[in-house]
Amino acid sequence: MSLWLYLLLLATPASLVAEALHAPPLILFLLASIGLIPLAGLIGLSTEALAVRMGPRTGGLLNATFGNAAEIIIGLAALTSGLPEVVRASLAGSIIGNVLLVLGMALLVGGWRHRRQVFDTRVAGQYASMLFMVVIAIAIPSLLAIVGEGTSPGTEVIRGSQLHQLSIGISFVLLLCYAAYIAYSVFGLRAAPDEDRLSAIEIKTATLTNDEGGTARSHHMEKSSSQPPTNGLLARISASWHTTPWFPLIVLAAVTAVTALMSELLVGTIEPVADQIGLNPFFVGLIIIPLVGNAAEHFTAVTAAHKNHMEISMAITAGSSIQVALLVAPLLVLAGAILGYPLDLNFSLLEVALFALAAGLYAIISLDGESTWLEGLLLLAFYLILGISTFFTPVSGGVA
Repeated sequence: MSLWLYLLLLATPASLVAEALHAPPLILFLLASIGLIPLAGLIGLSTEALAVRMGPRTGGLLNATFGNAAEIIIGLAALTSGLPEVVRASLAGSIIGNVLLVLGMALLVGGWRHRRQVFDTRVAGQYASMLFMVVIAIAIPSLLAIVGEGTSPGTEVIRGSQLHQLSIGISFVLLLCYAAYIAYSVFGLRAAPDEDRLSAIEIKTATLTNDEGGTARSHHMEKSSSQPPTNGLLARISASWHTTPWFPLIVLAAVTAVTALMSELLVGTIEPVADQIGLNPFFVGLIIIPLVGNAAEHFTAVTAAHKNHMEISMAITAGSSIQVALLVAPLLVLAGAILGYPLDLNFSLLEVALFALAAGLYAIISLDGESTWLEGLLLLAFYLILGISTFFTPVSGGVA
């Protein structure tokens, strides 16, 4: 993890001190948001360290399970605080942000350095088709609620408990699809014999070629090797990280607990901040929470593009969206049913349209197997337009 992410960890104790001093909600909101960024990165880093020790298959499964832990924790905190609209917006924001923001930034940075980047159209096409299918699957309850009235004369739109029951049933199906996704991409069940296909789950433990040195090394090991500590406390921690099997597990448990605490602090400030400055909760869920929960993973995708590994960036962006739709969303729906905080998959019409936009744009970019910085700039422009539009959406009418 980069040094600047470690520096952001200072926001975590600062937010706790601010809460004890009864600081204004806006200060708490900003500090909690900043503090969650490195915590999400540490969860990913700990998971990857454990994955290296457990082998590629078990490690890939572990990465798939805990890769979205921060998003799940933040979603549970928002759900138990009675903000299901924020949870739905954060799910939509994660899927949309991966294509518009993360892929856009990767294309811009990689294209600016390498002018034109190429990738395997077959691999990218596989991710494009999967992305399109899963976003349609997660949007089916919304589509039924929106267009159900026009299917036949006298047909009523499903609402309330029926919509919730439908969402629970679809969640079980999505989890089964996720199990199949893991079986294919991690364990190679009936997969093609060629190994040029990189799954989004395997990306986090894949090796990247150092363009200058010519040696293959783990991306995070390469980053950490550039860090200066050679003696003292940092050196001992670094040595324990790479040699002690249980050390990453302890870090993972501790960081997960702190993430839960910070998530509750962040979610608890959403409504006061909305009342104080007129901030739209829909904007918080669609833009801010996905940025906070996925910042470290976003950095990995951009870094891969900068090293001219565009296939990896394409796989990270699509794979992250696929995991949100197949794992995070159904888990939150089922957890809400168990905890007594019902959550359905009835997204707003805007969110459904953005699902289609995200899947369509990814497919279009995948068609020719080439990318340029201009494509990345346009994706970022679309994301900026989306952020500005949702920011100025009236607070009372921003969420369906």
